[in-house]
Amino acid sequence: MPDPKKLPYLLKLLEDESQLVQEAVLKELAAFGPSLEEELARLPEAMNAQKRQVLKTLLADDERKWLKQIWPSWFRLEGDREKLEAALTLLSEFQSGRHYPAKLKALLDVLSEEYQASTPQKDEATLADFLFKVKQLKGAEEDYYNPQNSNLIYVIEKKRGIPISLACVYILVGHRLGLNVEGCNFPGHFLARIRPEGHTIFVDCFNDGTFLEEKEILAMNTDSFQSLKEIFDADTDAETMMNRVLRNLVGAYQQAGDAANSYLMFELLNILERDRLGQTDRDDIRFN
Repeated sequence: MPDPKKLPYLLKLLEDESQLVQEAVLKELAAFGPSLEEELARLPEAMNAQKRQVLKTLLADDERKWLKQIWPSWFRLEGDREKLEAALTLLSEFQSGRHYPAKLKALLDVLSEEYQASTPQKDEATLADFLFKVKQLKGAEEDYYNPQNSNLIYVIEKKRGIPISLACVYILVGHRLGLNVEGCNFPGHFLARIRPEGHTIFVDCFNDGTFLEEKEILAMNTDSFQSLKEIFDADTDAETMMNRVLRNLVGAYQQAGDAANSYLMFELLNILERDRLGQTDRDDIRFN
């Protein structure tokens, strides 16, 4: 645990001209996590607003640098669901703060354990009912464009999210249970996909886990049958899902007036796409 008695000395060292010293100090300050504000308020000589803002900016820059450096760490993991969870864990640690006590893995584990204890019948349909009706994970209608709606820690704790973040919770809890929940990269409204007894059903996680048949979706859309059929049948891997998550975050941070984090998400998207290009020799990047 960091020692609050060192704070005055750390803040003084923060003014050092050496970049190495500043980086070491920022690492020490970041270790305080959410308690930093409280400890700063206890100092005999309170920081003025300008210094507090400078410190906040420096810490935020340090967190962005950390995320950008560690981002490729999930690219070579074995297993698509392992990749997806690792990528979403990095984003959740960045958005919640690396020292936030709740961790994504533990939250997903608890949901899995609660579901197993709640029903003797374990399948994709009853899991959807558990998550979206019993646990009441719902669509964030009032603050849809809040960047935190892509943070799975926030989504699980607040029980609100956007279509793809809610689907990710469903997919990752299902994976823990040996259930096959897939993603469907439907334009404008991400869906989950399950195949009970070989019959394909789409799950609208944003709207209380509503089950939809293929023909129902076709009736609600004017796109050609062929183009929608290709989307219905396509595999949606971790890279495709993270591409969409990052695009959402670029727009959400931009709408929130947070240019620095919007640009960071754009950089992460480019890092991901460059890696995919290197693997598949594609010469185009398609934005949706």
